[in-house]
Amino acid sequence: MSLEQPPPARRASDRDREQAASLVQEAHGDGRLDFQELDERLTQVYSAKTELELRAATADLTPAEPTGAAELVIRAKHSSQKREGAWQVPARVVTQAEHSSMKLDFTEALVRRPEVHVVAELKHSSITVIVPRGWVVNLDDIDVVGSSTSNKTGPAERDGVRLVVTGQAKWSSVVVRHPRKRRWWWPFYSK
Repeated sequence: MSLEQPPPARRASDRDREQAASLVQEAHGDGRLDFQELDERLTQVYSAKTELELRAATADLTPAEPTGAAELVIRAKHSSQKREGAWQVPARVVTQAEHSSMKLDFTEALVRRPEVHVVAELKHSSITVIVPRGWVVNLDDIDVVGSSTSNKTGPAERDGVRLVVTGQAKWSSVVVRHPRKRRWWWPFYSK
């Protein structure tokens, strides 16, 4: 008879703590926690060493449903469109481009859902999607006709946001990548 030890708890990162703290602060802003509970929970979050301790501090707090539309439609014809900076990301983003270019930058975006669905309807166009490290990317459900799809992202994290890109690309390109590193010798920096 062997006694099997449970696996050690995974250590919490600063990013994990910040996400848990923002969830606690959002619950306080919605009126679900009073000041005393806010103080207690934030103390728990910032003193947590493992992910299990973070989950215990936020177990009864689910993220509030974001306000606004559940779908964003971005259209471009013979032009270019960009979404970058701190923009609110709905559950579904529909991009319709004809002879155009599109850029969706999620590195500073406000993503409140575990999955983001991008529908790319492209004709003689290109779309570049920039995601933070750790996101899970799926490009398997894009119908391509004379087009290319490219996933240039690194390894995904277990709890990373899931990005699913679907749709149809006719004589177009779809690229998903991480932000470029800024080099000191190159004055024209672009993500």
